[in-house]
Amino acid sequence: MSYLFGVVVLLLAACAVFAGVSLWQRSWPETPAFARHRPSVPSAGLFVDDNAGFFADRGFLFRKREFFVATGCPPVRIADFPSLDVRRWRQPVRVARIGLRSWWWFENRFYRESAGYGAEDVVHLVRDMERREQARQERARLLSEVDANLPKREQSRPPVSG
Repeated sequence: MSYLFGVVVLLLAACAVFAGVSLWQRSWPETPAFARHRPSVPSAGLFVDDNAGFFADRGFLFRKREFFVATGCPPVRIADFPSLDVRRWRQPVRVARIGLRSWWWFENRFYRESAGYGAEDVVHLVRDMERREQARQERARLLSEVDANLPKREQSRPPVSG
């Protein structure tokens, strides 16, 4: 009987140590320099945020926690990451909002805005950005082809008077 009591006490002690370590590691993740919050001024426009992304760590009882971090956005805990990951392919999903700034996740990119856009506005602005980028690339390709097809002028020396 005392052997069983010793095993139970040992298991309880191990659980207490495990819970204590989990609580100790419950601290919030460190904020990268680019993500420190800065005051924002409302501005019209949607901007691609290449610093934005998700990361995971282990919290209480080593449970996985998902965080979002971006330019000017310290780590924000994301409660339902799998749902966001599915919905972002159909429509823009607001991932975080701090002050006036909002971060949207749509298809493969993250976007930042501070004008108070809705999901439909973000779709229209993203499609406009894509059309402009495609037109810029086509214009550059066309100019390159024109330059390649122009006849090359020979460098002629001016007559030497003498």
